[in-house]
Amino acid sequence: MEIQNTPVLGGTAPRHATRTAQKLANFALGWLDSISRNSQCRRYLDVGCGNGFITELVAPSFDEVVGIDMEEQRLEDFRAHVKGKPNFQILLMSAARIEFPSEFFPFITAFEVLEHVLDLDASVRERVRVCRQGGVIVVSVPQVWFPFENHGAQIGDKVYARKIPFLPYLRPLHRKYSLARVFSSAEMDRLFLSNGMELLGTSYATPQFERAGAQANAWERRFVFLRDMLNRCENIPGLRALVGVSMLKAYQKLL
Repeated sequence: MEIQNTPVLGGTAPRHATRTAQKLANFALGWLDSISRNSQCRRYLDVGCGNGFITELVAPSFDEVVGIDMEEQRLEDFRAHVKGKPNFQILLMSAARIEFPSEFFPFITAFEVLEHVLDLDASVRERVRVCRQGGVIVVSVPQVWFPFENHGAQIGDKVYARKIPFLPYLRPLHRKYSLARVFSSAEMDRLFLSNGMELLGTSYATPQFERAGAQANAWERRFVFLRDMLNRCENIPGLRALVGVSMLKAYQKLL
């Protein structure tokens, strides 16, 4: 699952991408009732929070909110947006070295992060370490059955910063040339279940064409009319994996 190129850092969620952000946040919030009573503490960690656009949609359910990321410019955007609210901590911190005590957070999210981290195993272990027993971890990642690699590729010294069709289907070539990981459902489960988690649920989020909608010359704008049909496919077994650009997973730390 490791890629040979250095993973690119994640692009921040544009604030106009409300449909995509709400899909991810709603999936996460749907698992709040699964948190064990022994872990009832209104403290929330978002790993790889970026500008906090999605974090803020989840935050109202919690008293304390911590967002960590490795890109200071995006964190500054987040800090400016929350305007010094005292219940927010917004910190420059690595996903592979989370500087909080073990079993500190009952609820953790990481939206579109694992595909970018340098040390995948350490990033998963740290997430599990700081999760309380009975707590919930929600992640979203690019998934292998979506036909486009959206992060680009590098061949030799040349970087192709564009969507590349069918590259995710060719796993050896994808690992060699892509700039971010893709995951199968089984690969995700192995990562988390081997670290003391159990699977709560899986879902998929289809493209909403919001980034393209903000770019006048983007070819994807021609496919916005497909959005409603793709949304309906999210709930159809078999089809949902083919049309889901992201896979969403919820896990619970075993008691």
